[in-house]
Amino acid sequence: MQTLSSPTLAVLTKIAVMRLKSAIITGLLAADLDRFITEDSSKERLVQLTLMNARKAAQKGDKDAHRGLLAFAKELTGDFRHPDTHGPEGLLFQLRDALLADGYDLQWEDPTIRKPDGLFGRIEIDQGPIVYHIRPTEAPGAEMAQEITALEAQLDTAGYDVALNHYKQAIDNFNHHNYEASNGALRPMLEELILRVAHQHGYLGTQKGGAAVNWMVDQKKVVPESWGRLLQGAWDISHPEGAHPGRSSADEARFRMVLITGIARRLLQHAES
Repeated sequence: MQTLSSPTLAVLTKIAVMRLKSAIITGLLAADLDRFITEDSSKERLVQLTLMNARKAAQKGDKDAHRGLLAFAKELTGDFRHPDTHGPEGLLFQLRDALLADGYDLQWEDPTIRKPDGLFGRIEIDQGPIVYHIRPTEAPGAEMAQEITALEAQLDTAGYDVALNHYKQAIDNFNHHNYEASNGALRPMLEELILRVAHQHGYLGTQKGGAAVNWMVDQKKVVPESWGRLLQGAWDISHPEGAHPGRSSADEARFRMVLITGIARRLLQHAES
Protein backbone atom coordinates (compact mmCIF):
# COMPACT_ATOMS: atom_id res chain seq x y z
CA MET A 1 0.00 0.00 0.00
CA GLN A 2 1.07 3.60 -0.54
CA THR A 3 2.52 5.21 2.55
CA LEU A 4 4.85 8.04 3.55
CA SER A 5 7.77 8.77 1.24
CA SER A 6 11.48 9.06 2.00
CA PRO A 7 11.41 12.90 1.91
CA THR A 8 8.63 12.89 4.51
CA LEU A 9 10.50 10.45 6.74
CA ALA A 10 13.57 12.68 6.44
CA VAL A 11 11.63 15.73 7.67
CA LEU A 12 10.12 13.71 10.52
CA THR A 13 13.62 12.63 11.52
CA LYS A 14 14.86 16.24 11.54
CA ILE A 15 11.98 17.24 13.80
CA ALA A 16 12.30 14.26 16.13
CA VAL A 17 16.04 14.58 16.80
CA MET A 18 15.45 18.00 18.37
CA ARG A 19 13.88 16.09 21.27
CA LEU A 20 15.59 14.25 24.08
CA LYS A 21 16.05 10.58 23.30
CA SER A 22 13.60 9.59 26.02
CA ALA A 23 10.98 11.89 24.47
CA ILE A 24 11.59 10.33 21.04
CA ILE A 25 10.94 6.86 22.44
CA THR A 26 7.81 8.12 24.20
CA GLY A 27 6.55 9.53 20.89
CA LEU A 28 7.19 6.21 19.14
CA LEU A 29 5.31 4.43 21.92
CA ALA A 30 2.38 6.84 21.59
CA ALA A 31 2.25 6.10 17.85
CA ASP A 32 2.45 2.33 18.46
CA LEU A 33 5.71 2.13 16.52
CA ASP A 34 7.85 0.69 19.31
CA ARG A 35 7.65 -2.77 17.70
CA PHE A 36 9.81 -1.40 14.88
CA ILE A 37 12.65 -0.28 17.16
CA THR A 38 15.54 -2.63 16.37
CA GLU A 39 18.55 -1.12 18.11
CA ASP A 40 19.57 1.41 20.72
CA SER A 41 21.74 3.86 18.81
CA SER A 42 22.03 7.60 18.24
CA LYS A 43 18.83 9.63 18.15
CA GLU A 44 19.00 10.11 14.39
CA ARG A 45 19.72 6.47 13.65
CA LEU A 46 17.01 5.33 16.07
CA VAL A 47 14.35 7.41 14.31
CA GLN A 48 15.57 6.56 10.80
CA LEU A 49 15.57 2.80 11.34
CA THR A 50 12.26 2.76 13.19
CA LEU A 51 10.46 4.81 10.54
CA MET A 52 11.98 2.85 7.66
CA ASN A 53 11.03 -0.46 9.29
CA ALA A 54 7.48 0.79 9.78
CA ARG A 55 7.29 1.99 6.18
CA LYS A 56 8.53 -1.36 4.90
CA ALA A 57 5.75 -3.07 6.86
CA ALA A 58 3.17 -0.58 5.58
CA GLN A 59 4.25 -1.19 1.99
CA LYS A 60 3.59 -4.89 2.56
CA GLY A 61 0.04 -4.12 3.65
CA ASP A 62 0.39 -3.49 7.39
CA LYS A 63 -2.25 -0.79 7.87
CA ASP A 64 -1.41 -0.36 11.54
CA ALA A 65 2.14 0.53 10.54
CA HIS A 66 0.82 3.16 8.12
CA ARG A 67 -1.47 4.57 10.80
CA GLY A 68 1.49 4.61 13.17
CA LEU A 69 3.57 6.71 10.79
CA LEU A 70 0.75 9.24 10.48
CA ALA A 71 0.24 9.19 14.24
CA PHE A 72 3.96 9.86 14.81
CA ALA A 73 3.83 12.79 12.38
CA LYS A 74 0.77 14.13 14.21
CA GLU A 75 2.49 13.63 17.58
CA LEU A 76 5.53 15.60 16.43
CA THR A 77 3.38 18.60 15.50
CA GLY A 78 2.96 19.16 19.23
CA ASP A 79 6.51 20.55 19.20
CA PHE A 80 5.50 23.49 17.01
CA ARG A 81 4.31 26.86 18.18
CA HIS A 82 2.02 29.11 16.15
CA PRO A 83 2.63 28.74 12.38
CA ASP A 84 3.13 32.52 12.15
CA THR A 85 6.37 32.11 14.11
CA HIS A 86 7.82 29.79 11.45
CA GLY A 87 9.37 30.91 8.21
CA PRO A 88 8.40 29.30 4.89
CA GLU A 89 11.66 27.32 4.93
CA GLY A 90 11.12 26.06 8.47
CA LEU A 91 10.50 22.43 9.38
CA LEU A 92 6.76 22.95 9.90
CA PHE A 93 6.26 24.03 6.32
CA GLN A 94 8.75 21.43 5.06
CA LEU A 95 6.58 18.82 6.75
CA ARG A 96 3.41 20.29 5.26
CA ASP A 97 4.88 20.23 1.74
CA ALA A 98 6.24 16.70 2.14
CA LEU A 99 2.92 15.35 3.44
CA LEU A 100 1.05 17.12 0.66
CA ALA A 101 3.17 15.28 -1.91
CA ASP A 102 2.21 12.02 -0.18
CA GLY A 103 -1.50 12.84 -0.34
CA TYR A 104 -1.98 14.37 3.11
CA ASP A 105 -2.80 17.90 4.16
CA LEU A 106 -1.32 19.32 7.36
CA GLN A 107 -3.85 21.80 8.75
CA TRP A 108 -4.15 23.71 12.00
CA GLU A 109 -6.76 25.37 14.16
CA ASP A 110 -5.96 28.49 16.16
CA PRO A 111 -8.26 28.67 19.22
CA THR A 112 -7.11 32.21 20.07
CA ILE A 113 -9.99 34.67 20.30
CA ARG A 114 -9.19 38.08 18.79
CA LYS A 115 -11.39 41.06 19.57
CA PRO A 116 -11.05 44.69 18.45
CA ASP A 117 -9.86 47.10 21.15
CA GLY A 118 -10.53 50.70 20.29
CA LEU A 119 -9.90 52.03 16.82
CA PHE A 120 -6.63 50.36 15.98
CA GLY A 121 -5.82 47.77 18.63
CA ARG A 122 -7.08 44.29 19.42
CA ILE A 123 -7.24 41.93 22.35
CA GLU A 124 -6.07 38.33 22.06
CA ILE A 125 -7.49 35.76 24.46
CA ASP A 126 -5.40 32.60 24.60
CA GLN A 127 -7.70 29.54 24.53
CA GLY A 128 -4.95 26.94 24.37
CA PRO A 129 -2.31 25.63 21.98
CA ILE A 130 -2.59 25.36 18.21
CA VAL A 131 -4.27 22.10 17.21
CA TYR A 132 -2.77 20.35 14.17
CA HIS A 133 -4.54 17.83 11.93
CA ILE A 134 -3.29 15.55 9.17
CA ARG A 135 -6.03 14.73 6.68
CA PRO A 136 -5.99 12.91 3.34
CA THR A 137 -6.22 15.27 0.39
CA GLU A 138 -8.70 12.86 -1.22
CA ALA A 139 -11.03 12.98 1.76
CA PRO A 140 -14.48 14.52 1.12
CA GLY A 141 -14.32 18.24 0.43
CA ALA A 142 -15.59 21.04 2.61
CA GLU A 143 -19.22 20.67 1.55
CA MET A 144 -19.14 16.93 2.11
CA ALA A 145 -17.49 17.41 5.48
CA GLN A 146 -20.44 19.59 6.49
CA GLU A 147 -22.86 16.86 5.38
CA ILE A 148 -20.94 14.30 7.42
CA THR A 149 -21.01 16.50 10.52
CA ALA A 150 -24.73 17.15 10.01
CA LEU A 151 -25.53 13.44 9.73
CA GLU A 152 -23.54 12.66 12.87
CA ALA A 153 -25.57 15.31 14.70
CA GLN A 154 -28.87 13.93 13.33
CA LEU A 155 -28.03 10.37 14.38
CA ASP A 156 -26.96 11.55 17.81
CA THR A 157 -30.11 13.62 18.31
CA ALA A 158 -32.32 10.74 17.21
CA GLY A 159 -30.58 8.40 19.64
CA TYR A 160 -29.41 6.00 16.92
CA ASP A 161 -26.20 5.13 18.75
CA VAL A 162 -25.49 1.90 16.86
CA ALA A 163 -25.85 3.57 13.47
CA LEU A 164 -23.73 6.50 14.65
CA ASN A 165 -20.97 4.17 15.83
CA HIS A 166 -20.90 2.38 12.46
CA TYR A 167 -20.83 5.73 10.66
CA LYS A 168 -17.92 7.03 12.73
CA GLN A 169 -16.01 3.84 11.97
CA ALA A 170 -16.69 4.33 8.26
CA ILE A 171 -15.44 7.93 8.37
CA ASP A 172 -12.33 7.01 10.35
CA ASN A 173 -11.45 4.18 7.98
CA PHE A 174 -12.05 6.36 4.93
CA ASN A 175 -9.78 9.09 6.30
CA HIS A 176 -7.06 6.50 6.88
CA HIS A 177 -7.44 5.05 3.36
CA ASN A 178 -8.97 1.80 4.68
CA TYR A 179 -11.54 1.79 1.90
CA GLU A 180 -12.76 -1.80 2.28
CA ALA A 181 -13.35 -1.28 6.00
CA SER A 182 -15.09 2.03 5.29
CA ASN A 183 -17.49 0.38 2.86
CA GLY A 184 -17.98 -2.47 5.31
CA ALA A 185 -19.07 -0.06 8.06
CA LEU A 186 -21.41 1.99 5.85
CA ARG A 187 -23.71 -0.93 5.08
CA PRO A 188 -24.60 -1.83 8.72
CA MET A 189 -25.03 1.89 9.41
CA LEU A 190 -27.59 2.18 6.63
CA GLU A 191 -29.24 -1.10 7.61
CA GLU A 192 -29.58 -0.07 11.27
CA LEU A 193 -30.96 3.32 10.30
CA ILE A 194 -33.50 1.87 7.85
CA LEU A 195 -34.72 -0.70 10.37
CA ARG A 196 -35.07 1.81 13.22
CA VAL A 197 -37.00 4.28 11.06
CA ALA A 198 -39.24 1.53 9.65
CA HIS A 199 -40.05 0.18 13.13
CA GLN A 200 -40.99 3.65 14.32
CA HIS A 201 -43.52 3.85 11.48
CA GLY A 202 -45.15 0.47 12.00
CA TYR A 203 -42.87 -2.12 10.40
CA LEU A 204 -43.21 -5.38 12.34
CA GLY A 205 -41.01 -7.62 10.25
CA THR A 206 -37.84 -9.24 11.53
CA GLN A 207 -35.99 -9.10 8.22
CA LYS A 208 -33.60 -6.21 7.94
CA GLY A 209 -32.37 -3.97 5.17
CA GLY A 210 -34.03 -4.66 1.86
CA ALA A 211 -37.28 -5.97 3.35
CA ALA A 212 -37.69 -2.86 5.49
CA VAL A 213 -36.95 -0.63 2.49
CA ASN A 214 -39.53 -2.47 0.37
CA TRP A 215 -42.09 -2.16 3.15
CA MET A 216 -41.59 1.60 3.41
CA VAL A 217 -41.90 1.98 -0.36
CA ASP A 218 -44.92 -0.34 -0.72
CA GLN A 219 -46.76 1.18 2.25
CA LYS A 220 -45.78 4.70 1.18
CA LYS A 221 -44.48 5.24 4.70
CA VAL A 222 -41.77 7.78 5.53
CA VAL A 223 -40.64 8.45 1.96
CA PRO A 224 -42.45 9.22 -1.33
CA GLU A 225 -42.57 6.33 -3.79
CA SER A 226 -40.23 7.96 -6.31
CA TRP A 227 -37.75 8.83 -3.60
CA GLY A 228 -38.12 5.35 -2.16
CA ARG A 229 -36.71 3.88 -5.36
CA LEU A 230 -33.60 5.96 -4.78
CA LEU A 231 -33.37 4.49 -1.28
CA GLN A 232 -33.70 1.00 -2.75
CA GLY A 233 -30.90 1.80 -5.18
CA ALA A 234 -28.65 3.05 -2.40
CA TRP A 235 -29.31 -0.14 -0.45
CA ASP A 236 -28.43 -2.26 -3.47
CA ILE A 237 -25.25 -0.26 -4.11
CA SER A 238 -24.14 -0.68 -0.52
CA HIS A 239 -24.21 -4.47 -0.93
CA PRO A 240 -22.80 -6.03 -4.14
CA GLU A 241 -19.09 -5.25 -3.77
CA GLY A 242 -19.06 -5.20 -0.01
CA ALA A 243 -15.83 -4.99 1.97
CA HIS A 244 -13.60 -7.08 -0.25
CA PRO A 245 -9.83 -6.54 0.07
CA GLY A 246 -8.30 -5.04 -3.03
CA ARG A 247 -11.63 -4.26 -4.68
CA SER A 248 -12.54 -0.94 -3.09
CA SER A 249 -10.79 2.03 -4.67
CA ALA A 250 -10.66 5.56 -3.31
CA ASP A 251 -13.15 6.75 -5.94
CA GLU A 252 -15.60 3.94 -5.19
CA ALA A 253 -15.36 4.53 -1.45
CA ARG A 254 -15.83 8.27 -1.89
CA PHE A 255 -18.89 7.70 -4.10
CA ARG A 256 -20.48 5.42 -1.51
CA MET A 257 -19.70 7.86 1.28
CA VAL A 258 -21.27 10.78 -0.60
CA LEU A 259 -24.32 8.79 -1.71
CA ILE A 260 -25.13 7.03 1.56
CA THR A 261 -24.50 10.13 3.66
CA GLY A 262 -26.96 12.09 1.53
CA ILE A 263 -29.54 9.29 1.52
CA ALA A 264 -29.31 8.84 5.29
CA ARG A 265 -29.75 12.56 5.92
CA ARG A 266 -32.84 12.76 3.71
CA LEU A 267 -34.33 9.62 5.25
CA LEU A 268 -34.02 11.15 8.71
CA GLN A 269 -35.53 14.41 7.49
CA HIS A 270 -38.53 12.58 6.00
CA ALA A 271 -38.91 10.49 9.16
CA GLU A 272 -38.98 13.60 11.36
CA SER A 273 -41.45 15.55 9.19
